[in-house]
Amino acid sequence: MRKIIVRLTDLRFYAHIGLFEQEKRVGNEFRVNIEVGYPASIFSSEDLSTSISYADIYEEVRREMSKEWDLLESVALSIQDVILKRWQQITEGKISIEKMSPPIAGIVGRCGIEYQFKNNLQKIG
Repeated sequence: MRKIIVRLTDLRFYAHIGLFEQEKRVGNEFRVNIEVGYPASIFSSEDLSTSISYADIYEEVRREMSKEWDLLESVALSIQDVILKRWQQITEGKISIEKMSPPIAGIVGRCGIEYQFKNNLQKIG
C-alpha cells in the first residue's frame, strides 16, 4: 500500500509532566516528534480536504502537552487517541517524547519514550 507520512520533528514544549512534585511545580522542557501515515489513495492533488494539516496536528499535540501528567506514556496515548478520533483515515503513527533535563542524578542527556501504533479500525471511504 502506498502511503503518505505527515511528520513533525523537534517540537519543543515547556510542560509539567513527571512523578515528582518538583517536576510538576517547576516544569521541564520536552521534545516531541510525531508522524502519522494514511493511504495515498485518499489524497487528491492540491485538494487540502484530502490531506492532514501538520498545523492541526501541532495544535492537538500542544493541547495535550499543556496538561499536567505523571507519565510520558500517558501523554503519548492521549495524543494518539485525539489524533485517531479526529483523523480516522490515519492507519499508523509514531510519537516520541523526551524530557530534556530529567531530574535524575548522573543523567546529563535526555530521557524519553517512543510509542508506535496502528489503527486497524480506520474508516476509509
